[in-house]
This record gives sequence, C-alpha cells and structure tokens, in this order.
Amino acid sequence: MSVVTALGCGDLDERQRFEPAVGVLEIVQTIPAAGAVDADPLTQIDLCMSAEVDPRVLDSFDATLHSAELTFDVEHEVQLFSWRGPGSRSALADARWCPGSVLSLTPSGVLQPGLTYRIQLRPALLGWAGEALDTDADGWSPNADGDLRWFLEFRVAGSPGDDAPDDVPALDVGPTLTQLFEPGELFDPQRAACGCHQGTDELASARLDLSDPQIAWEQLVLRTGTESTGAVMVSPRRPSESYLIHKLLRTDSGEPLHAVRGGPMPPDAPLPHADLVRVAHWIASGALQ
Repeated sequence: MSVVTALGCGDLDERQRFEPAVGVLEIVQTIPAAGAVDADPLTQIDLCMSAEVDPRVLDSFDATLHSAELTFDVEHEVQLFSWRGPGSRSALADARWCPGSVLSLTPSGVLQPGLTYRIQLRPALLGWAGEALDTDADGWSPNADGDLRWFLEFRVAGSPGDDAPDDVPALDVGPTLTQLFEPGELFDPQRAACGCHQGTDELASARLDLSDPQIAWEQLVLRTGTESTGAVMVSPRRPSESYLIHKLLRTDSGEPLHAVRGGPMPPDAPLPHADLVRVAHWIASGALQ
C-alpha cells in the first residue's frame, strides 16, 4: 500500500484517479516574448504551458538555442508548477504566473547584446496526462529538413560589441527540512497543515511520520521504491520528479493530478503558493536535512 495514500486524514482511497479526457498541450506564453527586441542578456528562457508536463520525456535535443549557425549549451528544467520567477535565474515566484508547467532553458553563459537568438522545439513534450503538443498552433513550421518544429525568435537588448554583464545570478540555496519545521513553516506542528502525519491520525502517521525533521527526512528522502506516478517520494534536486510535489498539487477543480492515488494533500484546501515554493526550493537545493 502506498505510503502517501494516507497524506490526507480520513482519505485513504486507493483508487487511481484519471481525468475524463485528454486534450492538447499548448504554449500559452514565452519569456522573452516572440519578436522581442530588448531581451535581458541574463534572461532564463521560459515556455509556459497550458497544463502540467511530464518531466521524464524531455531530452536535451528537444529544445535547443541557436544564433545564426551556432548552437549554445543550455540547462533544461521542467517546473511542474511555476515556482521560479518568470524569466529569472535567481528569483522565486511570489504567485503562480503560469497555468501549467514551465519549460525553462538556462543558457550556460550570458546572451550577447544585439544578437538575435532562436529557440527550436521538437514536438516531443507530453502533458502530465498524455496530452500531445498542439502543432497546429502559431509558431510551428517545417525546418530545413522538413521536420516540424516550433520556433521562438528574439533579440537581446543593446548593440553588437556592447559589454555583456560579468556576473551571472543564480538561485540562492533553499531551506533545509529542519528549517521547514520552524514556527510558521509548512511542517510546523502548531500549524497542523500536516497534522494527520504528526500524531493526530495513527494510521496516517504509521505510513508517513512527519513528527520531527530527522524521522521525516528518513521517510521522505531515504524511502525506497516508487509511488503511483512512477516517481520516488523525494528526488533531490528534481522537484518535478518528486511524488511529494505531485501529491501537494491539485487541479483547478481541486482534484489530484493524474495518476496520484487518493486525494491531494492537505485534504481540506490547497496549500498557499509560498509553501509549495518552499518545498520545491528545498528539493531543488538537494533535499538536505
């Protein structure tokens, strides 16, 4: 029996939840915008999707960054929900700014002033429930080899030859799990956000004990095996591939994400965005105790 089935007190439903229909996946916003002529040389390139994306299907060749005939190294990341600031390498999001997941491409260095860059995306991404990319939407066209691709073109602010920024910002180190037990934080016993796993429900606590940081870390991070979405409970540095995040999220209608067993956590109401960001930041920073 899955441990996290019991994440909601009184909701130990073992039934698999599925959405009634699978639609299409759309790119609804980009940062920088298509055709922008004043992009920040330090920008993180964000593609906002209409629904959650399965991070496991993304390959480094599925989204590439080019300028003229050159191809640049980028770090790929799927934010299952928009927990990082839009277009920012270092900021956290104060509120959810994208309705679905965000495909983030972070260049290995700064973008050069005055140059035009192009993102090329293969139609390989899949939505969380199996949605395929809508290749009939604007931006899709055949490349030189006749293969269907989505293109985003933008120019960096400034003129060729201008000095590029020397310092490249990075995300600060996130909290430890111990810090997430401090007063006012998500796992603070006085908040009771996770009370059923902190002694108020014997069965739930037996399945997942969040009574103190050490026990919680062992059961969240050291737990073996995969959960109903095929993910481990917590995958350090990979929040989108951590079942804890899958369980904490819910759809606009309040339902759990596709393939999550039982109800979302906590059962009564969605977590504030700030709490979700703190958990994602903890995992992204290595899920330290």
